[in-house]
Amino acid sequence: MKKFLKVAMVLIVIFLLSACGKTSDTKQAKEDKMKVTIILKEDDKEFDKKEVDVKKDESLQTVMEKNYKVDMDKDFISGIDGHAQDAKTSKYWLYDVNGKQPEVGAVEYFLKDGDTVTWTLNKL
Repeated sequence: MKKFLKVAMVLIVIFLLSACGKTSDTKQAKEDKMKVTIILKEDDKEFDKKEVDVKKDESLQTVMEKNYKVDMDKDFISGIDGHAQDAKTSKYWLYDVNGKQPEVGAVEYFLKDGDTVTWTLNKL
């Protein structure tokens, strides 16, 4: 009987410890995920708005490629979902985050939870 109680206690402890480990893994996964809003505009008219899940270590470039059909010209986004830049009319894609234009390209920009990214295709 004593042997049975010892085995039962060991199993209970193992179960509790494994349950605690899963909780911290879930908590870590939640901390690594963020939500951001992406707005697309052409000629100052909004044509798309999405709230997307973002991993902590993903660049804006990666987020865009995962959520939209993106065309590239060298290291710059030249088209999003069929809306393309046009050098002849000086119409280009620019982005801002929370109303401020970053000084780096999308490949170097890392978002924070709750950010709003606005991509605008306008004449410069």
